[in-house]
Amino acid sequence: MPRVVVHAIWLAILAAATSAGLACGSGDTVSGEVRFHREVDLPDGATVTVTLLDTSLADASAVELGAVVIEDAESLPVAFSIEYDAAEVDSRAEITLQARVEVDGELLYINDTVHPVLTGGHPRSSDVQVISVSEFDQCVEPLPGQIHSSFWEGDLPDDAVMEIRLWDVSEPEQRFVVVEASFDSLGSFPIEFELPHEGVEVSRHRRYELEADIWFDGELQFHIPNPEWRRTILPYCPDGDDLSIVNDVFPVSEFPAE
Repeated sequence: MPRVVVHAIWLAILAAATSAGLACGSGDTVSGEVRFHREVDLPDGATVTVTLLDTSLADASAVELGAVVIEDAESLPVAFSIEYDAAEVDSRAEITLQARVEVDGELLYINDTVHPVLTGGHPRSSDVQVISVSEFDQCVEPLPGQIHSSFWEGDLPDDAVMEIRLWDVSEPEQRFVVVEASFDSLGSFPIEFELPHEGVEVSRHRRYELEADIWFDGELQFHIPNPEWRRTILPYCPDGDDLSIVNDVFPVSEFPAE
């Protein structure tokens, strides 16, 4: 075979191999962002570790396919990109992402839901939602809520005032007020409000009770009479329009305190 033909063939093979290698290298990454339910600053020296795992076998340890460590992460969300070897990925396997945020070996945040990628029709990129492992989650936004009532139509009187108290009732003998506030210019039901958040801590592991009283004409007119009706769930500080503090009030004349 003429030398020039052999040389051309080798050039073609080399070009094809280079092209395939570039395609593989550019495509064999998984990317996304590690996110908390709100933007949050991280302590100095925080490390974010995101791992790509084969979690197919329920009775065996997950197999690590790739990982990235982001040193000195300043805040969440934070972007990540993980390189992996496509040859190690079985199309029938369950491939998922795991994220951890630590500082000085102490775990601060971790994902508690599955984030599948690559196989089973799942995308190559995915954000990873993490939760705080701390019992308390410091609020950085006002706690929003709504008070409803089906016993009043139209606007409330001009002198109407609403008093709100959020109690921690996890230990009945040591219940205490977490935050309280008073509101006027109420308008009509539903009444939207925002509780102060400075220094307020709420926990995923504790129980809360929301008291709401509405006064006008010099008397208490509406309240939540039954303690069981005052229970509210605060897994963390609510975001945006996700109003987690919602209760109904009832006229004192028809529903006296129990």
